[in-house]
Amino acid sequence: MSFITQVTISIVVYFIIRVFWKSEKSLYFSSFLAALSYVVIYLITYEVIDIIATIHFMVTGLSLLFLFIAYNEIIIHERKVRKIKKGETLNIENFPIEKGYKVVFKLLGIGLIFLSLALASGFSMQSVFTANLVFKATFTFIAWFIYLITLIGIKFFNFPTKFATRSLFVAMWAVLGAYYMNSFIIGL
Repeated sequence: MSFITQVTISIVVYFIIRVFWKSEKSLYFSSFLAALSYVVIYLITYEVIDIIATIHFMVTGLSLLFLFIAYNEIIIHERKVRKIKKGETLNIENFPIEKGYKVVFKLLGIGLIFLSLALASGFSMQSVFTANLVFKATFTFIAWFIYLITLIGIKFFNFPTKFATRSLFVAMWAVLGAYYMNSFIIGL
């Protein structure tokens, strides 16, 4: 079973729980079970051959998983915000808008932590610093810089969480895209 298939199965686990359990806590429960399912599927498929390689692929898959979960949650959140703006408040439960953006912001932070762990484990797997690792390190540092600037803007300069989360979300997808395009370009 391929790496992408394992992540996809974990995403499906997340979706199934989120669709059938309509509760505020379902996000946390489904995220935890999706992450656990990815780790279990990976260990069943590959076992532990080399501890560094296992850690590297686990945290890489978890970073993809949490980035996708953040993507899904921001889409769900934006739909609810649009319904509220249109005046369709009858079917929407008590919905704190800023809290939703803060949750997505935290999910993106978790994804960034896993992305950084993937970089660190990638460094430990390579004995020579290749251009691929240098590019990935650069993109990870850019992502951390954007995250920290956004966090400082929220905490000290009253930057609205809504705009901060949207900006960070776009930046994280750009960093992830740069990671994979870098691997594709260097692989040619």
